[in-house]
Amino acid sequence: MHPALITVNCAYRENRLMTEEKLAEILKSGKFPETYPEWEQVEVFFSEVPSEYVSDFCTRYGITLEELKDYYEKNIKPRFRNEELEELWKW
Repeated sequence: MHPALITVNCAYRENRLMTEEKLAEILKSGKFPETYPEWEQVEVFFSEVPSEYVSDFCTRYGITLEELKDYYEKNIKPRFRNEELEELWKW
């Protein structure tokens, strides 16, 4: 399991765990989940997972920094900012 998913799933029982593939699918779709706990797990990915793990996860699943930034700007930043993560697209 990718280290990012350990944080994403730490508060959930086995029947509620998000898979790496599901998270990648959500991020690639550009759509914010409407169901719990998926929406909360995506928020945790952007707010609590260290940026180096976010970057590594995206590389592993073929998600570009531009796609990640677009998802963040559209779905996450209106709720809260993660300035550490925003440093990724300054490079």
